Amino acid sequence: MFNGQLAYKNPVKRYEELRIRIESFIDDESKDNFNDLILETHSFQKSKCQLIRNYAATYCANPKSWQEVAPIPTEAFKSTNLISFPETRISKTFLTSGTTGDTRGKHHFIDTSIYEKSILTSWKNLNLPNLPIVCLSQSPAINCQSSLIHMFGTLNGKFLIGSSGQMDAVKINSFLKNNRRPFILTGTALAFLYLMEELIEIQLELPKGSWIMETGGYKGSNRRIRKKDFYSMIRNNFNLPEERIINEYSMTELSSQFYSRGLNSTHKSTHWLKARVLKPGTKSEVEDGERGILSIYDLANLGSSIGIMTGDIAIKRGSEFELIGRNENLEPRGCSRTAETYLSSHN
Repeated sequence: MFNGQLAYKNPVKRYEELRIRIESFIDDESKDNFNDLILETHSFQKSKCQLIRNYAATYCANPKSWQEVAPIPTEAFKSTNLISFPETRISKTFLTSGTTGDTRGKHHFIDTSIYEKSILTSWKNLNLPNLPIVCLSQSPAINCQSSLIHMFGTLNGKFLIGSSGQMDAVKINSFLKNNRRPFILTGTALAFLYLMEELIEIQLELPKGSWIMETGGYKGSNRRIRKKDFYSMIRNNFNLPEERIINEYSMTELSSQFYSRGLNSTHKSTHWLKARVLKPGTKSEVEDGERGILSIYDLANLGSSIGIMTGDIAIKRGSEFELIGRNENLEPRGCSRTAETYLSSHN
């Protein structure tokens, strides 16, 4: 059992030791040492990152289980290099989308090996469709700062938007019509809305057996639409049953993803990724069927923080959750208020 008292004189060597063990855990669903790995990784991250160390000291300096690890709010990624390795070893940085004038969060990586293993293993373990992926986005060669686009690239996606960043709806419709083998059409909710509204007079027929994967995302726009209405639009425009629509839920600050299928279904994860739905301003989880703030524990987040407090509202459904959406008006309280204090001191 890990005792939480180790000192790390060589952080890069220690990082590599943990990376090997975490990747081994990802590869083997039968392993049951998630709790020990989380605690050991959290201790390592505290030893290398002042913000995580201060934050943990306030809420739980020596957690005995993964549920006691205080999750860091996503705002932390906007104010400091939230990393557990030397800054000189940063080889990849993903940026949050942000809005005009907003400070963009940064998620730094010493390398993307765990990130890519997480993507590919999740796809296999969750039995997601084994089909080619066609993306309503630019390619990683054009936009190397988007974690979502990097995910599409890891899945060997074909990209339909060029360097201009403009969506040519007519050209995309022509591509869809001329491909008769089934595939997964994927993109943000905003991209799908734009495509459907531009081609409002045209039914966008997909090959039989195809799927759509939408990744949410209205940030930076004034658009808001209920999921029920959005999926109804997809069903009517693409002649596709709602059961063949996948929602991918993740964020720049994470290295792993959750997936749900159709309406009114829960988001499922892999064995190295867990979620808790917390009462606002507390460390206590809500009762099953109740709403709260979604916090996520991601072993693949070795280089930053394994515990992340999102700004999203969810309903607890056993060990899974039903996503409700972003709470834009949530006042920082409790853990979030303390994080705000720490973050301002690091600006």
